Amino acid sequence: MNKLVFIGSLLLSLSCLADAGQSDTISQFTGEWQGAGQQDSGSQWSIRVNIRPPLYVIDYPSLTCGGKLTLIKTTDTSLVFKETLTYGIAQCINHGDVVLNKVAEHQASYHWFSSRDKMQAVGNLTRKIPSSE
Repeated sequence: MNKLVFIGSLLLSLSCLADAGQSDTISQFTGEWQGAGQQDSGSQWSIRVNIRPPLYVIDYPSLTCGGKLTLIKTTDTSLVFKETLTYGIAQCINHGDVVLNKVAEHQASYHWFSSRDKMQAVGNLTRKIPSSE
């Protein structure tokens, strides 16, 4: 019986540690990010990502499309999302995966993967620093 209690406590502790690690990663990305993306074809567009847990929003202003991001995975330096467009669906490809990788304190890389796990776009984002009022 003591072994079961110990194992249960250990699993609960590990679960809490995993949640804490996820929170730390998310907090590194909290805020508004802006930048540009590019496809292999050379076409470019603007990107805006707003991370305010539990809400994650992505917009492609120059393409007039965007929607919500659903967090599916974190690592020490990255967030992986499933993208679901909610407007401008005719202009953009829906249901891709977006991966944001931390490059520096206010810099992140953007990678977009199709549903077939093929990387189709890359970009660079900069966190918008709020002005002091």
